[in-house]
Amino acid sequence: MRAWQLTAFGLDNLTCGELPSPGPGPGEVLVRFSAASVNPRDSQIIAGHFTPGVDFPLVPLSDGAGTVAAVGEGVNRMAVGDLVAPTFFPGWLEGEAFADERKLSSGLEVPGVLREYGVYAEDALVKAPAGLSAAELACFPCAGLTAWTALVEKSGIGPGSWVLVQGTGGVATAALQFATALGANSIVLSSSDERLARARELGATETINYRETPAWGERAHALAGHGVDAVVEIGGAGTLPQSLAAIRHGGHVNVIGYMAGAALDLTVFPLIIRNANIHGIGTGHRAAFEAMLAFVGKTGVRPLIARRYAFTEAPTALRDLDAGGFQGKLVIDYEG
Repeated sequence: MRAWQLTAFGLDNLTCGELPSPGPGPGEVLVRFSAASVNPRDSQIIAGHFTPGVDFPLVPLSDGAGTVAAVGEGVNRMAVGDLVAPTFFPGWLEGEAFADERKLSSGLEVPGVLREYGVYAEDALVKAPAGLSAAELACFPCAGLTAWTALVEKSGIGPGSWVLVQGTGGVATAALQFATALGANSIVLSSSDERLARARELGATETINYRETPAWGERAHALAGHGVDAVVEIGGAGTLPQSLAAIRHGGHVNVIGYMAGAALDLTVFPLIIRNANIHGIGTGHRAAFEAMLAFVGKTGVRPLIARRYAFTEAPTALRDLDAGGFQGKLVIDYEG
């Protein structure tokens, strides 16, 4: 089978070659991958910026989808022909991760999806709802589930709620789409008027160009009337003070990224004044993944795919991810 492997840090060390085709053992499922999507974490792992603890050679990328090609003895959750996706954390099935549930993750401690076939324990896979394509399903394991965990699992967003979404990348766009489908109001931040216009097409109630409005936290608070119920915090340390200014009393700030800095230098007073709930979001568990996909099947939410690449163009997709300037997700089609 074809597979991309990282032999050392650096995108130039990502090479495509042949590996033996695997087969499933008892309780295991063989998946023939059809699509993958790329995330900033994937790029950081490849560059050596995420962790020095990489066991080379590594098959990268956490998010993919494909069809069940074969099942081992005793498998009853999956059947041949099912469209499935591996979970981000194969050992985290539900609830809080109090032990080693998050010890192994796709595309790092265990092989990722940038290969034609993969063998998984049946508990580490989820089935797609009817009508979802492999390319669409491949957008959900990290970005989609991160947004869902932030809005639903942690913040309890529902009809009439207000959500502030920072940016227009994969997690942010998924959060906007989920907020809209949940009946919530949303405020989207960007420095691009073009991407803000697209956000309105996707359901944004209000938009703010943060270059034109540096005090966007206060502006968002005013737009929501009482402050927003939840923030999808992509910037990290550099934007957290504005996020705290945006939330209502008892509101939720869901910290997902650190594009504007990772080291916090923040007094506790804004936290106390707002009675703030700050959540660090690291994707989510399988039960939440299944609940999210059930919601997707019911509501017809579909991820926004910005660009698509052939399997042989995987490095180009990763370079374009680093370059930015797109809205939504970058997807690799394995049959292209």
